[in-house]
Amino acid sequence: MIQGNHLGSGTDGDLTFVSDLTNATKLKRLIMNDNHFGGTLPASISNLSTKLEMFWFGRNRIHGSIPTELGNLINLESLLMEENSLTGNIPTEIQKLSSLVELDISMNALSGSIPASFGNLTKLYRLDLGGNNLEGVIPSSLGNCQQLIFLNLANNKLSGAIPQQVIGLPSLSQLLNLSRNHFTGSLPMEVGKLKSLGVLDVSNNMLSGELPSSLGSCESLEFLYLQGNFFKGPIPSSMIGLKAIEELDLSRNNLSGEIPKFLGGFVFLNKLDLSFNEFGGAVPTKGGAFKNASAISITGNTKLCGGIADLQLPKCKPQKGGSSRSLKL
Repeated sequence: MIQGNHLGSGTDGDLTFVSDLTNATKLKRLIMNDNHFGGTLPASISNLSTKLEMFWFGRNRIHGSIPTELGNLINLESLLMEENSLTGNIPTEIQKLSSLVELDISMNALSGSIPASFGNLTKLYRLDLGGNNLEGVIPSSLGNCQQLIFLNLANNKLSGAIPQQVIGLPSLSQLLNLSRNHFTGSLPMEVGKLKSLGVLDVSNNMLSGELPSSLGSCESLEFLYLQGNFFKGPIPSSMIGLKAIEELDLSRNNLSGEIPKFLGGFVFLNKLDLSFNEFGGAVPTKGGAFKNASAISITGNTKLCGGIADLQLPKCKPQKGGSSRSLKL
């Protein structure tokens, strides 16, 4: 293990020593993250011990493509190469690493699509491809990775609909982050299967339609980020089920209707952003976030009234006659 040093000059030739390790036939861990290694990964890594279980070289200055020869390290369980300058496509040969539980290629400059063959990596529990230039759709085959607890595809150029097979992976418990892509279509009803998930972020896409009532089944959600889409319609009453929620951001959508009173009953909610929508009617005054002007943001909703004085909204006008009759119908 040589991580967290100042090894390497950030130039070509830094990794020639890797070729010298091919004689270490019992090598199980090669950990060289957090250094200054530059250059490209040599193809000679294919001659490293097939007993290698951990190969970490994140946060260095390595450029060039990911060698297809990585696929020969068939017993790899953890492959971490985040925060380098890797380019080119993700090699499909990674599908040969059937023991892989952790794969992190985030914060590089990779392009091309996510290989559908990643669905063969059924032991994966953590997959991080965020912060690249990946295009195309999310392969629905990722739904085969039924051990996944963490999936980050944020900050790419991915498009198309969010596959039901992926948004409905019940194993996801830590994070599902699809933000800052070009996804279209609605948020699938299958999102309700994420009963153990802590963080769901689909913000800053081009998603549309109404929020699915099944969102209320995500009872472990602590952070829900839906901002910067084209969602319309009301906040579903079923979202009363989000008892664990701490941050809820629905800003910059086309949501309408009244702000539900039940949001005031969320005891852990310390950030509620409803700004820049089309909400109307009275802002509730009772409970949690509604009593604290610093916890709630409602700017850009011109039809709102009432609320606590700190929100500085106009007073609500009493409704004209006739409304009491219609309530009885």
